[in-house]
Amino acid sequence: MTVTGTFLPWLRSGTRNRSSYAIFDLVERLGFAPGGVVSWSLRLWPLVPLLLVGVTIGGWCVAAHRVSWPSLVAVTVPTILWVGGTAIAILTAPDVALFRIGSGPTVTLFGVLLLAGGVVALRRPGSAASGAS
Repeated sequence: MTVTGTFLPWLRSGTRNRSSYAIFDLVERLGFAPGGVVSWSLRLWPLVPLLLVGVTIGGWCVAAHRVSWPSLVAVTVPTILWVGGTAIAILTAPDVALFRIGSGPTVTLFGVLLLAGGVVALRRPGSAASGAS
């Protein structure tokens, strides 16, 4: 759900919908992210699907007792903060007459919350990761 949300419309300008990948490329090209963390975040945004696939595979590995739950958390927390924080930033941005916020950030944020819940569920007693039946 999170990956799907990144490809849905995040902003609508005029008659054109823009996914997260299109708007972040546009923001960088127009110079709104001159440097620092924001600039790196925008440059690395195309890696989001890869990170989410990695978290999913990590969840399967935890359930199969191949890796520890803290290892999964070490990968998941930064991913959730980055992707969820970006979606929240777009959703809480001031209204601008030229742009309308699309469904992408909301779907992405909901997906991130489900992802966090899934990782927590892997740790609770009785889960596949806990080793109990």
